Amino acid sequence: MNNLTKRLLLFFIAIPLLSAVVFFVSHYRQIAVIALTAIVGIICGFEMRSMLSKIAKKLPLWTVIIPGLWPMLAWLINMKWIPSISSTLALIVGVIWALIDSVLVREAEFGTGITRMGTRLLMVLYPGWFLWWIGRLTWLENSNIILLVFILTIFLNDSLAWFFGVLFGKHRGIFRVSPNKSLEGFFGGIFFSVLVILVSSYILPEVFPQAKWQLVLFGLATGFCVTAGDLVESTIKRGAGVKDSGRIIMGRGGMLDSIDSFLFAAPLFVIFFQVTT
Repeated sequence: MNNLTKRLLLFFIAIPLLSAVVFFVSHYRQIAVIALTAIVGIICGFEMRSMLSKIAKKLPLWTVIIPGLWPMLAWLINMKWIPSISSTLALIVGVIWALIDSVLVREAEFGTGITRMGTRLLMVLYPGWFLWWIGRLTWLENSNIILLVFILTIFLNDSLAWFFGVLFGKHRGIFRVSPNKSLEGFFGGIFFSVLVILVSSYILPEVFPQAKWQLVLFGLATGFCVTAGDLVESTIKRGAGVKDSGRIIMGRGGMLDSIDSFLFAAPLFVIFFQVTT
């Protein structure tokens, strides 16, 4: 099965399934979306633990749940079962836990202290804390529609960037960490991010009441964030010496390989709608 077939199968399976979860199982403030995100986070936790173990001491097994806890925290706050300050406290505790580890190592391990801190911080922040923002999307008014547009924007950017790169990609190597990416694919992906946002505003003006220039800038910024998330994960894989974060997704490798583009775009979506509506 070639790469195009795998991507098409994934697209036509993943989009309908995710749409069904967002629209038809939206009870209790999108609990289904939160549960799915938490499961994805835990799988990513296993993948991160495995990759990071190649460059530093293996993290404790319990740390794989850290990425899955962040969306659950967002849901608990949204349900008003815990105070909103809990997210800030959780981030502070996570960062302190990551940094304090090096203080407790033996003298013979001092040379690995910075690496140990870095791997723990990665587990807390990437994908951990960034999954909080996907959970945070469920707080927005019309969250089901915004979530669907979010998913479509990322999927189409990623897929069309690949497609444009295959058809027209002549200028490659612009990103050393991912040399197969082309300039043509990069701009093709960004174009479709803008297009999805503009079409959504035309179909659903009540959800996207912003001025057209704001929506264009939003689409451009989203396109850049999609690529940035992918490149950050490529950097982690390069450092760990692996091709894929795992093998759970057909044609895409690991779970983190499939959600990396979502991670940096989620905070942008939340902030954009908070500021402009």
